[in-house]
Amino acid sequence: MRHHLLKLFCISLFTSYSFVFANELHLTQEQALQMGFKKSNIIRQNSLQGLDLPAHALPWPVQFVDSKHTIGNSMPEYQNYGDEAYYHEGSDLRVSPKGEVKAPADGFLQANYYSYVTDQQTGQDQKYTKPISEGGDDLYFEVTIKTTEGFQFEFHHVNAQTLPKNIYDLAIQGGGPITKGQTIGFASLWPMSRMGARYDHIHYNLISPSGVYMNTEYYSQELGDQSAPIVKNIFAIYKNKKIEVLNQKLGSVPNELVISAYDMKGTNVYPLPPTLVEASWGSDNKIGWNFTQNLLTPAGTFPDLREVYARNLRLDDGRSFTTLGDYDSTLFLFRLKLPATATLPITLTIQDATGNQTKIILN
Repeated sequence: MRHHLLKLFCISLFTSYSFVFANELHLTQEQALQMGFKKSNIIRQNSLQGLDLPAHALPWPVQFVDSKHTIGNSMPEYQNYGDEAYYHEGSDLRVSPKGEVKAPADGFLQANYYSYVTDQQTGQDQKYTKPISEGGDDLYFEVTIKTTEGFQFEFHHVNAQTLPKNIYDLAIQGGGPITKGQTIGFASLWPMSRMGARYDHIHYNLISPSGVYMNTEYYSQELGDQSAPIVKNIFAIYKNKKIEVLNQKLGSVPNELVISAYDMKGTNVYPLPPTLVEASWGSDNKIGWNFTQNLLTPAGTFPDLREVYARNLRLDDGRSFTTLGDYDSTLFLFRLKLPATATLPITLTIQDATGNQTKIILN
């Protein structure tokens, strides 16, 4: 998860920082550079190339707490802790306090302190890092593994103070080879709770050779899940009105549909966004978002956060809805902008990372 730097104080020749705790360390570029971070060498090409890992083949790098505490937040999930919104980009893997982390693949291991600079318009992140030798906040420490094919695994919130000696030695010397199954660290004790319980976790990213975030749920071993996503509300936005769709009746094609939906992964207690939200009509016409495998649009570009999620929606009857993603609240409002050529009936398909679907036909 991500934490936000909200206040900056300059005292004499030294700079100190005060945090309002949220989720991952987000800074302005100026703040990141002042704190000794340098831009990561990962190039965000947002290309469809190099996305050829087999589905559900990777072992999970942690032992989950239990079946009720597995994935806390997911790759396409909306996050906002008060100052800016962004995609979660990886999976929060719920672990017991100080839970062990193991390498899911062979590769070249490095370990660094990290932060993010986020484009406040699109929600796209740029990572900044600094070596372990320079010190930092252990909540924002990561171990990374890069395979010979160029895939990068990232494990955030590993405790820098409890690294195994061989991993610490590799980190100090700038990196070295690691073998699948080796212990690479232990989770930091997380200072915030969620849903009334501890939220110790490892934030787990998988990045393609071309810099695309890939969905670790799709590429890791399947977790038991036969529950389809739940659709809470459907809203229709016309040129001159904004209404809730009741009894699946539209009457006419709106300019845009907004779908409020979430998914419960088996017995997991954390609501997650569906990975596919799609509207189709006629024989082969469809529009939507499909993040089942990666964080890309159908055209192979980065999905603008403002186009995917409706930040705020006020209906004609006075009710208001806001997309939420923090420790206390989640609400996912997906936007589907319909072309003028769309016709009724419109079929909505809402799907989770396992492939469970909910279909609704609007007339």
